[in-house]
Order: sequence, then C-alpha cells, then structure tokens
Amino acid sequence: MSELLAVEGKLHPSSSKTHITFQFHIPAPLPALRIDFQYAPKRLEDKSESRRLIEQSIEQYVQPSLQAAYREKWEQFMPLQNLLTISVDDPSGFRGSAHRHPEKQSHLLGPSSSSPGFIPGAIREGIWRITVSVHCVITPDCDYLLRVAEGEQPL
Repeated sequence: MSELLAVEGKLHPSSSKTHITFQFHIPAPLPALRIDFQYAPKRLEDKSESRRLIEQSIEQYVQPSLQAAYREKWEQFMPLQNLLTISVDDPSGFRGSAHRHPEKQSHLLGPSSSSPGFIPGAIREGIWRITVSVHCVITPDCDYLLRVAEGEQPL
C-alpha cells in the first residue's frame, strides 16, 4: 500500500471556523483510496473551564430574559468537544465528505462503492484535495493526523 499523503498538525481555539486544504497527486489510476483521519483530544475535561465557556456563550447567544434559566442548567451542555471534519475533491470536483463526530475515522473510496458520504467512482490520476474543516477547537490545542494511501476496493 503506497502512501500518497501524510500530514499532522496542531490547532488552537483561534483555528476554529477555518479550513485547511491539502493536495496530493495520484500518478496513475488506483483500485481504491484509503483515508485515515484522527484528532485528539476530543473533549474538554476541565469542568471549571467548561463552565466558564458555557456561561460566556449563554451571555453571548441567549436572549437576556432566558439567560438565568440556561445558567442554572449549564452542565447539560457538557461535554464540550472539538469538531474537525473532512471533504474530498478529485480532479473533476467534489467527491464527498465525512462530517462525522468520531475523532478517529477511516474511509474507502472506490469505483463501485465508497464509505458513506463519498461518491463511488474511478480513482483517477491527477491532483486530489482533502479539506479539513475546523469547526471548533475548544481545548487549548488539538493534534490531527491525516493519511491517504492506495487502498483495496471496498465491498
């Protein structure tokens, strides 16, 4: 199995609501493509910091007349979680996305079937792109790892 892309990085709360796009070249058609993506930590474990952030959000996003009621049940909004997702473009355009919550994911793209969220089709030569959408980083930092390799044809 030949690796086509291997990247890792560290994100911070200021990275929230951004996108990071990686390009890789497939020199010849492949039977399938495997994408492994993971990030950590998933949850903010610090209860006092969670409370501070939740109360800050209540003040910012909840109408004033309802804020007291929301503050009383602030723990119902826990755990606060990081959320990163991926989207894939082949040389012709959008090929699908995995907007899922698990912090560890593996996806296969193939000519006749692909993982849910991805469009089956030939794994053609050319420039492919994977975009990591950084929806929210709530922890002080969040490490991610993205690997793309030739895969076996999905069932």
